[in-house]
Amino acid sequence: MCIPKTVDLTGVTAAVSTERSGSNTFVTLDWSRIMGTLPFKIPFCSATLCDDGTIYVSGTIGLRPVSADGESQAPSIVKGGPMAEARRTMEIIEATLKACGATLENITMVHVYLVDNTKERFAEMNEGYLQFWGDRPLPARITVGCSALALGSCVEIDVIAKK
Repeated sequence: MCIPKTVDLTGVTAAVSTERSGSNTFVTLDWSRIMGTLPFKIPFCSATLCDDGTIYVSGTIGLRPVSADGESQAPSIVKGGPMAEARRTMEIIEATLKACGATLENITMVHVYLVDNTKERFAEMNEGYLQFWGDRPLPARITVGCSALALGSCVEIDVIAKK
């Protein structure tokens, strides 16, 4: 299993740490330079890599990068609503997959959670999601509505991939 020691997201390098437990390797990314200082351990930006090659990427939200000068800040969501959040979330998921030695093409299933899942908000989220994918084949996906998500985000995405 080839797990890199670092991955890149929008020009910022994150350290990759792993911990083995049973038949799983838990992969966590240190995005403090991207997300700022968090007062708690985050359950996103992490994945479980099973010995059979299945990867479960935890629910991920569209956190904005820290300021250009790298100063610490409270974590916050990218501006622009469901479209911007879906795109940014997929960028973070792509980096998480890289940390597991996988790519977007390894994704087999996507679960999208959308606050206030109206026709209009779904269309906005879907536009950002499709912009991210471009001409690449789309994996299976489901979108469900929910009442609230972490840090006030309106989009959360988790994926299942297979190496």
